[in-house]
Amino acid sequence: MNIEYIGRGAIVDTEDVAFTYQVSETPRDFYQLKGNTNNLDWNTKYNYIGDYIVYPFGANNDLPDIIKQAVQTNHNAPGTVKKKTQLIWGLGPQLYKEKIVNGALSREWVDDIEIKNWLQSWQYEDFLIKGCTDFQHIEGVFSRFELSKGARIGKPFISKINHVYPDRIRLASARNTKSRIATHAVATDWSFNTIESLSEYKVYPLFDFSLPFANKNAVLYSNMYSFCTDYYTVPDLYGSLEWLNRSTAVPLIFKALSKNSINLKYHIVSPQAFWDKKENDIKSNCTQRGIVYKNSMLLDFQKEFLEKISVVLSGDENTGKYLHTTKSFTVDGTNLIEHGWEIKVIDQNIKDFVAAQISISERADHALSAGLNLHSALGNVSESGKSDSGSEQIYALKTFLQTGIDIPEMIIMKAVNYALKVNWPDRNLKLGFYHEKPEKEQNIAPKDRLLNK
Repeated sequence: MNIEYIGRGAIVDTEDVAFTYQVSETPRDFYQLKGNTNNLDWNTKYNYIGDYIVYPFGANNDLPDIIKQAVQTNHNAPGTVKKKTQLIWGLGPQLYKEKIVNGALSREWVDDIEIKNWLQSWQYEDFLIKGCTDFQHIEGVFSRFELSKGARIGKPFISKINHVYPDRIRLASARNTKSRIATHAVATDWSFNTIESLSEYKVYPLFDFSLPFANKNAVLYSNMYSFCTDYYTVPDLYGSLEWLNRSTAVPLIFKALSKNSINLKYHIVSPQAFWDKKENDIKSNCTQRGIVYKNSMLLDFQKEFLEKISVVLSGDENTGKYLHTTKSFTVDGTNLIEHGWEIKVIDQNIKDFVAAQISISERADHALSAGLNLHSALGNVSESGKSDSGSEQIYALKTFLQTGIDIPEMIIMKAVNYALKVNWPDRNLKLGFYHEKPEKEQNIAPKDRLLNK
C-alpha cells in the first residue's frame, strides 16, 4: 500500500482499491468559533501565566495558526495574499512630508540621509515586508522597540524596531490589577508543545507614546479595530475559512484521478473530532507510561488506520457497515450534531464530478478575493479563466489605491512613524509606500508602453 500525504489529506493506493482521504473541521468546534455560542467575544476568556492574565487570540488561543493552516494549504490563497501585499508595497517605503496644495492633501517625498541610515541599520525593509504579510493575514502587526544603550544617561533614542511573530505573543495585564485593559505582552510558544514553554516566557510592557523612553524594550500592537472586540482583530479572512477548507481538497482529488491512472473509487472525509479524541487518548497513554508524546505517534496511528480502511473498502459490501460504525453525536443544547465519516463513491463517469469540484474551487477563489477586499481583476480570479481587460484592471487598481491603502499603511507603518516622531520631533517626516499613478496605454508615449512579446 502506498500513502502520499498532502497537507491534512492523503492519497491511498493499493492493489484492490484507491481513495482520497481528507480531515474536515470539527462541526461543533467550528460553529462555536464562528460565534453560535458567542465565542467570538474573547473578552470573556483569559488564562494565567506567572503573574499575568493573558488574553487569548481566538476561542482556543490559536487563531493565527488556524489562518496559517487554511491559507498555506490552499492552492490559491497564498498567491492572492501575496498579490495584495505587493499592491500595498508599490515601489517601496519612502520618507515624505504632508502638505496641502490648492486645498488638496499631498505628499512631498524627501530624502533624509540621517534617517535613511538609521532605517537601514535595522533592516527596515525586511521588517515592513513581514508587517505587510502579517496584516494581510490577521490585520494586525506586533513590533518591539529597543532603546539605545545608555539611553538613561544620554539622549534617549529608539535604536531599532523588531518584528514579532503573532503566533508567539499575546496581550496581557498584571494579576493584581482590576482593569481589563492590556498593559503588557507575553512571548512564548503558545502551542505548549514542550514543557519549557510553561516556564520560559518573556514579558514586555506595551509601548506608550506619551512615555516613549520609559522602557528599554516595549511592544506595540497596531491593528484594525473589530466591532465590539477588545484586544485583537477578527480578520476578514476568518469569514472565508470554510471556503478555503473546502477548496483545498479539490487539487488532492484531481491529483489522485490523474496520478498513474489510478482507478479512484472513493473520497473519504473524516471528522476532526475523531482525531482529537485519538490524540488525547495517545497523550494519556504516554503519561501513564511515563514517555513524551510526539506528533509522529498520531501520524503512525493514522497510517495504520488508513490501512484498515483500505481492507474494509476492498469489499463493497463492507462500506456501509464501516460508515455506520464510525458515527458519533454531540448534544449541544437542543441540537444533536453528528460527527460521522463520509465515504463518497466516485462515479467512474467523472465528467459531472470534475465539473462540480471545479465549481467549488472557482467559488472559493471568489470568496477569498471578496474576503480580502481585492478586486478579481487584481487577484487574477476572473470568470472562465479569461483575462480581464486592461481598462478594467486599471480601474480596479485606481480604486484600490484610493480606498485600500491608507488604513493598512497607517497600521503597518505605525511603529516606524512613532519612532520617527520621538527620535526626530522637529522634522515632521513619515514613512509611507510610494505608488505611481496608473495610466491607460494610449496616454503613454509609444516608447514607454509595455510590450506584449
